[in-house]
Amino acid sequence: MLHVFTQGGIMMFPLVLIVLVMVGLVLRTLWELTFRGGANTALVQNGLDGLLFWSGFAVILGVLGSATGYYKAMSAMVAHGVANPRYVWMGAAEGLVSGIAGLLVLMVAGICWYILRWRFLDTRRTAR
Repeated sequence: MLHVFTQGGIMMFPLVLIVLVMVGLVLRTLWELTFRGGANTALVQNGLDGLLFWSGFAVILGVLGSATGYYKAMSAMVAHGVANPRYVWMGAAEGLVSGIAGLLVLMVAGICWYILRWRFLDTRRTAR
């Protein structure tokens, strides 16, 4: 797992920070919905909006990591020629790993958002 993380390049560090922020948002929103019945609707809405924002930002970072990885690959081709494809594939791996990581963060965040939103609407419906 550490090998895959290091292959992702510099953009993996902000992606990990975003994941930690999103875990905090999910836990805070889940706590509010489970133990307080969703009484603080502003807190729940902020948690849901924050989850969407940070997941979108993770995808942007993944795409940026892909662009920098492919830039490194093309720079290696220019500097070393096509004689050693190892440099090219190292840059391509960086581009793929960071892009995939950003998309995975979006996918998991989307699932969490859907479940939390459904639970929020359910608590509002039963409160009436």
